[in-house]
Amino acid sequence: MYNCPNCAGNLVFDIASQKLKCEYCNTLLDPYEYQKSQDAEESDMFGVTVYTCPQCGGEIMTTNVTAAGFCTYCGASTILDSRMRNEKRPAHIIPFTRTKEDCRKSYSSLVRRALFAPKEFRDPEFLDRFRGIYIPYWVYNYDFNGNLRLKGSKSFRRGDYKITEHYSMTGEVNARYHGLTQDASSSFDDTVAAAIAPFEAAKMQPFTPSILCGFYADAPDVGNEVYREQVLDSISQDSIERLSGVPEYRKAGADMPTAEEFKKQLQGSSMNLSDEEPSCAYLPVWFLTYRKNDRVAYAVMNGSTGKITADLPVDGRKYLLGSLLLAVPIFALLAFFLTMTGQMVLTASSVLALISLVIYGLELSAISDKDTHANDKGFTAAGRTSDSKGSQDPGDKKEEKGIAAMFKKYAKYALLILVVLMVFPRIGLDYLLGSGSLTGFKIYGGVSVLLLLAVLFFIAALAESETARKNMILQITGSVIAVGASAAILVWNPVSDLWFYGGSILAAAGVCLSFLGIISKYNILATRPLPTFYDRKGGNDRAK
Repeated sequence: MYNCPNCAGNLVFDIASQKLKCEYCNTLLDPYEYQKSQDAEESDMFGVTVYTCPQCGGEIMTTNVTAAGFCTYCGASTILDSRMRNEKRPAHIIPFTRTKEDCRKSYSSLVRRALFAPKEFRDPEFLDRFRGIYIPYWVYNYDFNGNLRLKGSKSFRRGDYKITEHYSMTGEVNARYHGLTQDASSSFDDTVAAAIAPFEAAKMQPFTPSILCGFYADAPDVGNEVYREQVLDSISQDSIERLSGVPEYRKAGADMPTAEEFKKQLQGSSMNLSDEEPSCAYLPVWFLTYRKNDRVAYAVMNGSTGKITADLPVDGRKYLLGSLLLAVPIFALLAFFLTMTGQMVLTASSVLALISLVIYGLELSAISDKDTHANDKGFTAAGRTSDSKGSQDPGDKKEEKGIAAMFKKYAKYALLILVVLMVFPRIGLDYLLGSGSLTGFKIYGGVSVLLLLAVLFFIAALAESETARKNMILQITGSVIAVGASAAILVWNPVSDLWFYGGSILAAAGVCLSFLGIISKYNILATRPLPTFYDRKGGNDRAK
């Protein structure tokens, strides 16, 4: 705890003045001068109070003694159980420069553009729940220099001759990449970290514990080796882009190496890549947590640059009302300007049903990836298990390669195109071949049903987590019936248009049912499973 030397009141870091401020007598103190006089004996360690959330086990450190009203990670309404602990001192810190009021304004602006966001996301009381937390980051500094040898060619015409000039070029590369950051906390999702990056490395200051006063702080639990390859990838890509912009290389048509080839040169001996050990820094992040049942949504803002990202679910009633209001004028315009036959209307409805199935399948895949932290290297590297009940541990997930991986990545699109080409007469394969035979069309129609079953099987295979599988059959039933009935009517090709219009109504109803499922899955995708930190713990908040 840091006490005021004048009145013994509690000191917090004041963002506006960038000094320690007494909550009672408003005394301002330089955090570095105060630290030197009070903690001169400290070197590699500093003392903190650790608060543990009783619901998720989340742990957040603070130098203050007052706990917050809820956990930043899971939104629990109380935080209990505190203890003292020594933590390894980071090398640098970027103090908060954006205030809680800045968070409210940025978030309110973001929500205003989200027309279908739930009304509670606009509640002023909800906006007051932003909490400041210092997230540990690894800071990578790389220097390299060496000679780059490139080949180039340039062709031009002179009379009846085409002349090609070949060039062999040598250039000296001297580069300095400092202040590249990657989060060192397994509880801070890599996708969220990427969304608010970058931080302003020029604002880094030597670390002193007093700057933490009034804020949370998390402890690093991800090793710096986890992101080395990723950092080198970004350096290589940026280097190639910069070298490609050199006028002399452009004029000579230089054949630039790929980023992967350049990375191999960096890791070799030709570029003299420095091997400086990454340092740890605390970087400022504002957190807002919204919890509903067993899911949480985050709004996260960079406390230095003000860059913000947010999980924004959709209010189903608002979405349906908005869709209805938009559908009426669109229908009126189409009816006024276009003359559509029953066959065309049924075809269009069936295409929408197929599209809804593909969208639904993509959502299932994305939910599974989010719940298993498939794109979060830090979570996996820390040995954490998935938060989602029944979902697969990303550490146990084997990397798919070869034909199986290609199928999973592209098959859904290829199958959709084949189904569309084979089922619908106006753009069907039978029509394109010019045969016009009903027998041929029936054959293609039968094949299309098999392909449709393959599409549905593929969509079902994407549901790898329990959350993604929930209500899946019920939610796709409408579109499945719509596509099946439409295919049957189109293959039968009855004389009466009533069949086509009746099938169109059935298809439209099926699409509406599936879109309700899409909204439901989107709201799952826009939130996150409750964190389970086991030995990680939770918080304090006095920052404004």
